[in-house]
Amino acid sequence: MKAVPSTSSVEVDGEYRLKREGASLQWNIADESALEAALRLKDGDGIVTVLTMGPAKLEAPLKELLARGADRGVLITDRRMAGADTRATAAALKAAAEKTGPYDLILCGRRAIDGETGQVPGELAAGLDILCLSNVEKLEETETGLRLLRRLESGVAELEAKGPLVVSMCEYAYHLRLPGILSMRRAKSKTVEFLTADDLGLNTGECGLKGSLTKVITMEAKYPGLRKGTKETDLMKAAEQIQAMLREARP
Repeated sequence: MKAVPSTSSVEVDGEYRLKREGASLQWNIADESALEAALRLKDGDGIVTVLTMGPAKLEAPLKELLARGADRGVLITDRRMAGADTRATAAALKAAAEKTGPYDLILCGRRAIDGETGQVPGELAAGLDILCLSNVEKLEETETGLRLLRRLESGVAELEAKGPLVVSMCEYAYHLRLPGILSMRRAKSKTVEFLTADDLGLNTGECGLKGSLTKVITMEAKYPGLRKGTKETDLMKAAEQIQAMLREARP
């Protein structure tokens, strides 16, 4: 799970990094789908571990996810990890997955609304040397493994796979359940586990900015302009013009 700013007006610093201090945070929408999918797969002997990376203040939001049904909350927090790109983030998540394992399935959102790269699930799977299935809209357990529906540009593919594997879920594939009063009370007594770079066996050169291979060098806001053309009030002529533009765009 990733905590992302809940507003679109977050400032950036001199290195073009989001200023998350003081900004209100929410759980990434696609990640909520991933957690709900995990909770639906869990049986009597299953354990759902929620893993996130960020500041120590995420302890309380993590406990709220425990109230929603997760069994274990793990927070990777270390100032040396600030400013991590997708490569450094995936390296930290890989180390945490190996430390907190074993695991049968790793579920994540397909992309985060603050970065929109969609790279971390694939990089995580590559680091763990396991399969990655992206853009999944539905998954269910079968006698031999999992059956998944994967969104493609040309339609939907139905797949069957066996774990361990990484699955990245689409936004709104599943709506995360609300916590009950009893589960909220139980969550208060649960403890969130904290992991640092040292706990994960990562040196300074593998963390944060120093462990990142990419860097934002410029940023600009672009707004779509109005299409230049004549104003048409005749519906039939307007429809013909729209058809002509579509044929021009996709002959």
